[in-house]
Amino acid sequence: MIFEELILSNFGIYQGRHVLQLTSSAPPRSIILLGGLNGSGKTTLLEALQLILYGKFSKYANQSNLAYFDYLRQLMNYHADPSQGTALELAFKHYREGKEEIIRVQRAWSINNNQFKETVAVQRDGVFDPVITDHWYDYVEEFIPARIANLFFFDGEKIAAFADAEQAADLLKTGIYALLGLDLVERLVTDLLMVERKRKAQLQSQLSREQIQLLAEQLNQLKPQLIAIDQQQTQVQDQLKQAQQEHNQLLNKYRQEGGERVEQKTFWETQLGITQQKQAQLDEQLREVASGEAPLLLITELLHQTEAQACREQEAKHNWEIDTALAEHNAKLLQFLQQHRLAQATLAAVENFLATAQVTRQQSLQTECYLQVDPTIFAGVQASQLQSIQTTVQELLAQSEDLQDEINRYERQLLSIPDPERLEAITQQRQQLQQKIDSLQSQLAVLAQQHHQLHHEMTRKQHELQQAYEIESKEQFTHEITQRVIKQAEQARNTLAQFNQAMLTKSIRQLETLILDGFRQLVRKNKLIQDITIDPHHYGLTLYTSNHEILTPKSLSAGEKQLLAISILWGLSRASGYPLPAIIDTPLSRLDSIHRNNLVKHYFPQASHQVILLSTDEEINEIHYRHLKPNIGREYHISYQEDQQTSVINPGYFFSY
Repeated sequence: MIFEELILSNFGIYQGRHVLQLTSSAPPRSIILLGGLNGSGKTTLLEALQLILYGKFSKYANQSNLAYFDYLRQLMNYHADPSQGTALELAFKHYREGKEEIIRVQRAWSINNNQFKETVAVQRDGVFDPVITDHWYDYVEEFIPARIANLFFFDGEKIAAFADAEQAADLLKTGIYALLGLDLVERLVTDLLMVERKRKAQLQSQLSREQIQLLAEQLNQLKPQLIAIDQQQTQVQDQLKQAQQEHNQLLNKYRQEGGERVEQKTFWETQLGITQQKQAQLDEQLREVASGEAPLLLITELLHQTEAQACREQEAKHNWEIDTALAEHNAKLLQFLQQHRLAQATLAAVENFLATAQVTRQQSLQTECYLQVDPTIFAGVQASQLQSIQTTVQELLAQSEDLQDEINRYERQLLSIPDPERLEAITQQRQQLQQKIDSLQSQLAVLAQQHHQLHHEMTRKQHELQQAYEIESKEQFTHEITQRVIKQAEQARNTLAQFNQAMLTKSIRQLETLILDGFRQLVRKNKLIQDITIDPHHYGLTLYTSNHEILTPKSLSAGEKQLLAISILWGLSRASGYPLPAIIDTPLSRLDSIHRNNLVKHYFPQASHQVILLSTDEEINEIHYRHLKPNIGREYHISYQEDQQTSVINPGYFFSY
């Protein structure tokens, strides 16, 4: 794996966009040297690499004691607009399944309207890959697991702590297990133990033969109870049938004795009262009609004669008035005709006509007038009006006759009712039988409910028993498989333990050699350490002098402790077989000149196929720079520009001008 390019945008002390090429310009020179004063942003580059690869799982994010988004917010450049956001981009080359791939991963975050957003995008060979993007954390673990990142990305100022016995043991255990994959072996052992516990729990939860027998016994106890209830139901049904027959016989006798009429007495009395009330209302209507014009119906002919007499009297009076007027008129007419010398024959004819008319009128005047009433008074008693009154009276009388017939019928019914005392004995017997019938029906209802419950319980028990038999059959097979799985799991755990021990023994021997070799190359006292051993159980590191005396790490100088820690990391990285770059921040702090020379000459050129050094001018000074120059493939100078409020990265080291 080779880091090719790192791009920072508004990240930490770096305002704006900064591009850092990390490939060697003159292969096979493996060292990429970045120089800068303290506070210029060297460690920020190391933090950027960790963050872009591991995100919330990076070492710096976990050490910040902040929530992840708060940690990212803290890394945004102070002078940049939060809405523009911060971005990191890393391009690297590695081999996967025998093929070279160029991966470019970008991690960006911004704040808009108080909403924090982080995005990750991954390109493979220049094409966006959504699968790798969505599963980036799983993908990155394949070629640079986070658990071994500290073996390749480390801070020289903090590395001396790894020489402490306890921390060295933790580092060795973590490194060995991670590099050899023994942590996966331990996880597999844990999973096997979990499988064993689950299988044993299954054995404990299986139905026993005693439980099946218990269900069978419970079912056998329910059967006679159900038979007993069936017998009780038959007996009660027979008794109920007998009681109902006796009740029907008494009912027939009761009807023959007129019992039903006794029961209907109240009904008939009620109906009689209602009908009599209707009759009274109808009589009142007849009285109202009789108080009006209805009596005139008795003298209809007399009314007609009286009306005719009144009309004749009125006509006679009228003719008398006409006769008087006509007599005077006729006299004047004859005088007029005589004056005009009308022919004697014509005059005689006129006189004769007028005389005849006078005789007719005088006959009318002979009518006897004794009523002296106006004929118009008979207008209120016209035939049509009298006919309407007569119709109403006839209808009321018909209704009255019908009501009277009903009254007579109800009275006859009441008179036909027998004496209730005659039926008292039959009534009491009927009541007693009805009570018995009700009691028997209640018993049947209770027995039916009990029968239903018992039948339901038996069905449930039969189902449980059937399931128990099926489970027993399956569990006999499952029990054998479970026992086999438990046995095989135990064998697998034993095999894994043996494998784990064998791998540890082999790897520890190899690691002891690599650490000793590295330490001898770095320390100026070549005969100080003769041998190094690692406890395979506690991973404690033991140093031996040439006299085979134990040398504790406390007796080492500060520089020797740091070289021992570097030797441990170097040995672990060499043993890992992972072709990963080595990134070292402040690589020569707390070392004397001889130890620094050894580190410059023997460690940096061999630490990895790509070594990125982040140093100050006092660590890798001009002398060390000249020693490293043949192995430097690219170099940079990081400086803070006060006028631009940002650090900038320019080609060339402190002493390369």
